[in-house]
Amino acid sequence: MNVPSHRQRTRVRLALLAAVTTLGTLAACVGGSGGSPSSMPAASQQPPVVSSQGSTAPLESLSAPRLSPIYWLGERDSTVYLYRQYTQAEDQGDPVTTAIKYLTEHEPLDPDYFNLWSKASRIGTSISSGNVITVDISADAFARRLDAGLAQRAIQQLVYTATAAASAAGLLTQTPTASVDILVDGHSGYEAFGHVKLAGPIQRDAALRAPIWIIDPQQDASLTAGKATIHGVSATFPGGTQWVLKRDEDGKATRVAGGKLHLGGVSRADNEFQVTPVLEPGTYTLSVWGRSRSDSKRLSLDDKTFTVK
Repeated sequence: MNVPSHRQRTRVRLALLAAVTTLGTLAACVGGSGGSPSSMPAASQQPPVVSSQGSTAPLESLSAPRLSPIYWLGERDSTVYLYRQYTQAEDQGDPVTTAIKYLTEHEPLDPDYFNLWSKASRIGTSISSGNVITVDISADAFARRLDAGLAQRAIQQLVYTATAAASAAGLLTQTPTASVDILVDGHSGYEAFGHVKLAGPIQRDAALRAPIWIIDPQQDASLTAGKATIHGVSATFPGGTQWVLKRDEDGKATRVAGGKLHLGGVSRADNEFQVTPVLEPGTYTLSVWGRSRSDSKRLSLDDKTFTVK
């Protein structure tokens, strides 16, 4: 999968995208509970110092139909960030409902990520001409017991996912800044996960967006031998962004490519990177990380394992 890098945004305004979807009876099982934490890391700290990604996190470009941008959580640098994966999700009638339903019912493909939402018995969505996405979700989606830090990040998971789905479908305009108004069983003011009061539109918190993530290849992807596309996003680190690609040969990891990544370019956004190594059949692990000026410690590392046939 190769996600488009630049918006060819259609100027679509929806006064109302009424897509109230009944998702079945109240779920007894809790989605995303297996192995996921209920509290922030014990040594939780501020994210590493990088050149700012901006005061607002950029929205997604148009994507192929039925590829839903879903945000998950992952622990790095003694904190918890938001990471995005594009997933083929079952169509629920509109892209925002489709993405949120998937978010509340599935686990991330990458074992380094986790999910804190539970299955919702009801989800409804609408989008105003002012770029306000209203999500009306049932209270059973908030079944997990979380601390304040993870509760904040779970809400941002939904905000990022809803705005990403709307943007990738061309349903938002350039201004004003997109936001999400979360209602619970039709009402405002719900205290989500016991910590976050939902009392009005919420924008993306850029500080919680992962400084680095790999878009292609995704975890456990299967590629054809030959030229492969390695594509991702990175904030600007003082010591640059590094990468290494290793091939598993009889249980030994052998370096086949790597170095410093150049961000941006003619066809890419300023925070994107892309390289196209030629790969032979085998199993590979790709790692991307940032560096400070003072040492070689790997910051905000993201990695993916994939096969080439």
